[in-house]
Amino acid sequence: MIRHDEVFKIGRLGSAHGLKGEMVLRYTDDIFTSDECEYLVLDIDGLLVPFYIEDWRVRNGEQAIVKFEGYDSVEATTVLQNANVYYPMAAIKTKREQLTSWKMLTGFTISDIRAGQLGIVSEVDDSSANTLLIVATAEGEEIILPVHPDLVEKIDLNNRTLTLNLPEGLVE
Repeated sequence: MIRHDEVFKIGRLGSAHGLKGEMVLRYTDDIFTSDECEYLVLDIDGLLVPFYIEDWRVRNGEQAIVKFEGYDSVEATTVLQNANVYYPMAAIKTKREQLTSWKMLTGFTISDIRAGQLGIVSEVDDSSANTLLIVATAEGEEIILPVHPDLVEKIDLNNRTLTLNLPEGLVE
C-alpha cells in the first residue's frame, strides 16, 4: 500500500484527449519529464494507486498528455478524471538545483524563521502579479502567504522544504 509520505503531488488529471485513452495532466511540478519513472500514483477514492505510463508528451509549460496502460478509450478514462496525481519519492534520481516555477512549491513544507513550521503548500496562486501560497496547517486551517525571492531564506528542492523570512506579524 502506498502512503502519502512516499509521494508528492505534481498535478491533477483533466479530461480525455482524443479517443484512444489519452488524458490531460495539469502539472505543477515537471519532475516526471526529467526523471524516468514507469508510473504515476493517482488518488482514486482516497486510495493511492500506481498507474503505469504507456506514453506521454508535453503539451505546454503546464500541461502534458498522458496515456496509462490498459486505458484505451474515452469511456475507460472517465473514472480517472479529476484525480490528483502524485510522484513517488523513491523514483527521484535527479538532484534538483533550481526552482523553475513557483508552482513547484506545491506539497512543500513551509517554515518561517520566527514562527517555525507553518504547514504544507496545498496550492500556488499565480493568477496575479503577487504569487500566493495556500498553506494547509496541522490544525486543519488554511493560511495564505505571499512568496517572493526577497522573502525566501532557504529552499531545499530535494527535501521539499522552504524557509521564509516573512514580515513580523504576518502569520499571527
